[in-house]
Amino acid sequence: FDASVLKATIPNFHNLTLRYSQFETSLEKGNKDRIANAKDEISYLLGRKNILNEFDKIKNDVNFRIRVTHHDTKISNVLFDDDGNGICVIDLDTTMPGYFISDVGDMMRTYLSPLSEEEKDFSRIEVRDEYFLAIAKGYLQEMSEELTANELDHFVYSGEFMIYMQAVRFLTDYFNNDIYYGSKYEGHNLIRAQNQITLLKRYQEKAPLFREQVMQLAGSQVKK
Repeated sequence: FDASVLKATIPNFHNLTLRYSQFETSLEKGNKDRIANAKDEISYLLGRKNILNEFDKIKNDVNFRIRVTHHDTKISNVLFDDDGNGICVIDLDTTMPGYFISDVGDMMRTYLSPLSEEEKDFSRIEVRDEYFLAIAKGYLQEMSEELTANELDHFVYSGEFMIYMQAVRFLTDYFNNDIYYGSKYEGHNLIRAQNQITLLKRYQEKAPLFREQVMQLAGSQVKK
């Protein structure tokens, strides 16, 4: 249905432009000791500003449609029966107008690695090809005829978008003394940011393969 009838329950929730601006502010006004302790992470995120630049282009692209979007597509928000069949989606309080990259990107961020953002052993973080293919196949079965050509071109970008934004948000909160996400131990949000940076690196290594797979899926008649 028409996304315009929905209100933004959490304004700017997935607005990377805002999140990056908050990151820059935290670099100016945040905890100086923590900032000094995260030079490599700062350098990495600043060096990937092209991900932000691409999002800014998307916001000005009339071929990128505002859609009804869940905004929190982790697997725990789907109920399954005893046979593993999906029954329904839950946690609808974040459902509001947005871009498809939010939902696809959050699935990639939370499904592709076998480990959560809490993992401290970064050597165990990997991106599982078969999970990407399952996401792409399942989503495009339903949405291939709805997405514009430019949206389809950004299918793989959606993973970069969400992983990068989450890394930015964790590091921002670390510099702001953990006021948003909280922490269970010293440096918790730095570990989370490092975790997501590692995931982004692994994802970008496989991005060329993933683009080929999306093109093949889009080129075939996925809908039957």
